[in-house]
Amino acid sequence: MKLVIVESPTKAKTLSSILPKDYAIEASMGHIRDLPKSGLGVDVEKNFEVEYVVPPKAKKTLTSLKKKSKDVEEIILATDPDREGEAIAWHLEYLLTPRKGNIKFGRVVFHELTESAIKEAFKNLGKVDMNLVDAQQARRVLDRLVGYKLSPLLWKKVMYGLSAGRVQSVAVRLIVERERERQSFKPDEYWSMKGLFEKVSSKEPFEAFLFEKNGKKVEIKNKEEAKKIEGDLKGDMFKISSIEKSKRESKPYAPFSTSTLQQAMSNVFGFTAKRTMSAAQSLFEQGIITYHRTDSLNLSPVFVNNARGFVEDQFGKEYLPEKGVFYKTKSKNAQEAHEAIRPTNLLFIPGKGKKKLKSDELKVYSVIWKRSLECQMAPAVYDLTTIKVESSKKYLFKAVGSYVKFDGWFAIGKYLGISTVGNGNGESDQTLLPELSLNDKVALKGLISEQHFTQPPARYTDATLIKKMEEIGVGRPSTYAPTITTIQSRGYVEKDGRSFIPKDVAYVVNDLLVAHFPDIIDYGFTAEMEEDLDEVAEGKKKWIPLVRNFYEPFEKTLVEKDKALSKSDVTNLGESGEACPECGKPLVFKLGKYGKFLSCSGYPDCKYAKPLVGENGENEQKDYGKCPNCSDGVLKLKQGRFGKFLACSNYPKCKTTQNFMDKVGVKCPKCGTGDVVVKRAKRKKFYGCSRYPDCDYSSWRNPLLKKEKKRESVTSLF
Repeated sequence: MKLVIVESPTKAKTLSSILPKDYAIEASMGHIRDLPKSGLGVDVEKNFEVEYVVPPKAKKTLTSLKKKSKDVEEIILATDPDREGEAIAWHLEYLLTPRKGNIKFGRVVFHELTESAIKEAFKNLGKVDMNLVDAQQARRVLDRLVGYKLSPLLWKKVMYGLSAGRVQSVAVRLIVERERERQSFKPDEYWSMKGLFEKVSSKEPFEAFLFEKNGKKVEIKNKEEAKKIEGDLKGDMFKISSIEKSKRESKPYAPFSTSTLQQAMSNVFGFTAKRTMSAAQSLFEQGIITYHRTDSLNLSPVFVNNARGFVEDQFGKEYLPEKGVFYKTKSKNAQEAHEAIRPTNLLFIPGKGKKKLKSDELKVYSVIWKRSLECQMAPAVYDLTTIKVESSKKYLFKAVGSYVKFDGWFAIGKYLGISTVGNGNGESDQTLLPELSLNDKVALKGLISEQHFTQPPARYTDATLIKKMEEIGVGRPSTYAPTITTIQSRGYVEKDGRSFIPKDVAYVVNDLLVAHFPDIIDYGFTAEMEEDLDEVAEGKKKWIPLVRNFYEPFEKTLVEKDKALSKSDVTNLGESGEACPECGKPLVFKLGKYGKFLSCSGYPDCKYAKPLVGENGENEQKDYGKCPNCSDGVLKLKQGRFGKFLACSNYPKCKTTQNFMDKVGVKCPKCGTGDVVVKRAKRKKFYGCSRYPDCDYSSWRNPLLKKEKKRESVTSLF
């Protein structure tokens, strides 16, 4: 009997359907050994010796694996084919090696859970690759040193509960810098002008845009200039001055890597990176796709031949290039070069196979299947017609018409009954122009002038943040999703729709790190560290000297900054434009334990402070009625430890306080007369009736929010 150990029960189930019955297959349920949750776990005085422990949740699994390994002749470690998988295999071998006697261990690596791939892999058992293990250890130790050493400094100088990390802090910096670009952006006004024309002889209409006058580009800056041009064109004569016909090819996209899959799912379906990877993990473990953590664009020759055969059978030879198409990885620091993400069986067509997939799995699989075939197909071909309309006053309009002459790779979308899934654009709309000849007279039937403003750079979304991180070489396929999850869970950013918006704490922490720990948050330094880790994985560098070279100057800087920095300076968020009522010095915004507040810039000599309340941190001046306990006081909105509350303006003479209840804007659905208000119990928010206790309505759900619609299954698209 041989024992095969994988990470998950789903993967174990898939393997059990392929391997003979003399193989027992068990799951380790992920990492079986790790750094301790409490404590550093790395002895910086003893050559960075690592302390590994078995987490409580893994002890039962380990006991079971040890029991089952006693009577087997060989243990085969079949964890994922990357650094994390290699580290899990190494830990398993260490923990399952008996104190007395010997047991044979083998390491097997496969990139797809298919019968042919599994059988071939089990013919060539190897050993655990210690270079990959060392690279994983180095990353884990570096992240632990940064997190456990730098985070306490943030707790002391900013607020408790914050964290820092090599990759997460760079991601926060990207979002903060983009937001500051937006804040400093000054929009410029500009106008566009569209002419509605008709061919005089046939009355066929078409549209053309103004772009030149007397050979110079027309720039319309305001409404007055637009009106002036409209006046010039009124009653003018127009003719066709140029007709150009050309062909344009639209080439298919490369197959998916981890980052491009996450970007496509974000753009098309609004998936977070975490949601995409969760569905892809399940697809891989079921043997439906190849390994999903990769930055390679390679496709096996066998798959390319199968894809070409499928395309020829379904669409014909004209849809195939002369030879199979192979793509090169553009990523500068590409590593762990498996194949690109592709289906293991092209005959399992999305929405048409017998195997039923969950909604998220089907959506992810549909874009992978579609892209994997498209990348082996011929380009789509457009006929483009560019027509220029000239006025007697030398104004020049341009109209562009397009017609898809050959659909090429667009045919896959039509085959599935969709056109854009997995590409973000797919087949373009056709724009047809009437038959026109040189010098034909055309009549201007109308002008449409539109006002525009230049737009600030867009906020980062999951897709664009991952793309940017990949461009600058920060992070790896396995780290994009957890990094984005971390910066949200730590309270650095929040989402507005699909876009990331930094919170106040993100500005404070980012500015502190940029000013005092530039290496930690420097794009180039972080990318260079990733290259060093890649060299460790390739056996070109040793991990301990790499960690030492980073840690020694980092520790020295940490000690210096701990002594030099004061909390008052670090938490400054800029001037408010107000003067201190006590000393006259400028009031500045600062970040405190309970959010943003106003403080005198003369602190600690002047200790004046003023809380900020309201949606955007502004001072709330509104009165909430007369104080019930004093004659001249009014109730004002205040910010306290447990949220907002109402207090008398005569405090501290009058210490009257009341609970503050935000009105949601709807009547109570139970009694119909009271207002639904926000309440709090044990620091948790819920919704209740303002007439309580006469009406006991309460709900955790905001009544303004509509019930979430059931997600449309992808099968309806095919």
